[in-house]
Amino acid sequence: MNKIERDLDFVSIGRISRTHGVRGALKVVPYGETLGEQSAGEKLFLNPDAKGVRPELTLAALRPQGKFWVVQFHELSDMDAAQRVVGEELFVPEDRLSPTEEGEYYHFQLLGLSVVTVGGRYLGILERIMETGANDVYVVNCEGKELLVPAVEGIICEVDLALGKMVIDPPEGLMDDL
Repeated sequence: MNKIERDLDFVSIGRISRTHGVRGALKVVPYGETLGEQSAGEKLFLNPDAKGVRPELTLAALRPQGKFWVVQFHELSDMDAAQRVVGEELFVPEDRLSPTEEGEYYHFQLLGLSVVTVGGRYLGILERIMETGANDVYVVNCEGKELLVPAVEGIICEVDLALGKMVIDPPEGLMDDL
């Protein structure tokens, strides 16, 4: 594996869950659609080592398989080599992400935002995003309690990345346990 110095902002695009076959292929759980946008020959990166250097892997091939992607890297030619990276996250430099349309955001941009109601009541921090199929659900930590906020128009009123804030208009009953 080649290494590059950590001088760019990197975004996780998936987690290596297990090996696949005996030729070094891996099954990867994707985070969003970015992994599927990658092409053979492109570099993907692993978690940084103790010195902050990210090992790089050169993509040989990838294909979808159910909820996973089967990924092959030039540097991993057998199951033993592939086993060493199981559990690692795969990253790309942030500048390689596809641009989003207005009102669309990558998960990493939303995580950590303060969540407030239209009336200005502070609720907590967006800590996790669940992908449910129909729509995402934002998990907001409200002083130790989880608030599950459907990510749908009409509930999510405003996202201001510069201010680190999301404004919601919760439907009746959503905040009854807070």
